[in-house]
Amino acid sequence: MPKMRLRVAELRRKKHISQQQLADVVGVSFQTISKWENGNTMPDITNLPILAEYFNVSVDQLLGLVPLQEEKYIPTTTESADFWAEKFEYLIRSRKNSWNDDYARFLIETVWKIDRPVKVLDCGCGLGFLGKLFMPYLPKGSSYTGIDVTEKLTEVGENLFADVDYPVRFITKNVMDYQAKEKYDLVLCKAVLRHLDDPNAFLAKIIEFAKRDALIVCIDSNRELECDGLYVDGMDYFELCNRNGIEKHWKTELEQQGRDYAVAIRTAHMMRSLGLREVDVRMNDKVNFVTPQRDDYEEIKQDFLKYNDWNAGLSSKQREDTILFFTSHGMTRQEAERNIDRNIEISKFFSEHPDAGYTFFKGTMISYGKK
Repeated sequence: MPKMRLRVAELRRKKHISQQQLADVVGVSFQTISKWENGNTMPDITNLPILAEYFNVSVDQLLGLVPLQEEKYIPTTTESADFWAEKFEYLIRSRKNSWNDDYARFLIETVWKIDRPVKVLDCGCGLGFLGKLFMPYLPKGSSYTGIDVTEKLTEVGENLFADVDYPVRFITKNVMDYQAKEKYDLVLCKAVLRHLDDPNAFLAKIIEFAKRDALIVCIDSNRELECDGLYVDGMDYFELCNRNGIEKHWKTELEQQGRDYAVAIRTAHMMRSLGLREVDVRMNDKVNFVTPQRDDYEEIKQDFLKYNDWNAGLSSKQREDTILFFTSHGMTRQEAERNIDRNIEISKFFSEHPDAGYTFFKGTMISYGKK
């Protein structure tokens, strides 16, 4: 029979907490923790599941009956072309409710004061959403070039621009590998930096594509604002805003991959450090207020649920895979399960209240500066 060897001391040090901090979690004195670690006493049987849950191990692992398994970090893959190749419907339908056209015009004409034809380069363009948004308000004679690593997206983008009256070109290439033969007056990227392992290197690269005095614009959502920006009429707003340990997921991604959940709020500072002038930040004024009085209520609601993965249809394997992903990103199993259950609760609420309204503010920040 395997000999028990309590792993509390090892697990506590690995978590970088004191005996007193662990004692507060379990509800015992720090002297009791010390006795456990010295082998003088063993935890009461009622404390074992508390300790196991806190350290995210099994009771057998806690007791040393089976080895501790080092959980390998599972990388997030939204930077890859394969991930976005299957997302073109999402990109089309999610973008159409993400901007007010009058605000796009306000940026071009009042904030940026673009009053002459410009050559536009959209880096990580996807289907060319920014082109569709901004080009109608740019002076006649302007041209649009979009570059993206995903061929399926650029092919669909070319079709979407088939009937426009300004020059359009799509390039299928990784932005980081692209060697531009010309310089551009307006260089853009939207919802790109938050998906990258090295957003600063990407920003430095796209600045290379710009002419002197060209405008660089980076648009991204701040994850903290996005999490607080949802209200569902009839649900507890406090619970909707509850992170359930998701900050650990963000922090681990930043440490392990360089993916920055707060890149939107940092971008302007990155721009200054890379030498851009007249750097400033605006906030997209779009707020989605969705009620049954809207003609497109059902469609926009279903899109919102589907593309936020708020569904009750996870298989047992999908649920376990999701838990494994989150626990490899620093969350406890309990936190991971609570995040999954929260999403299911939202889905069920909409199912049980088919006329429920909601308000969603994405927290999209627009950082810009001149080369």
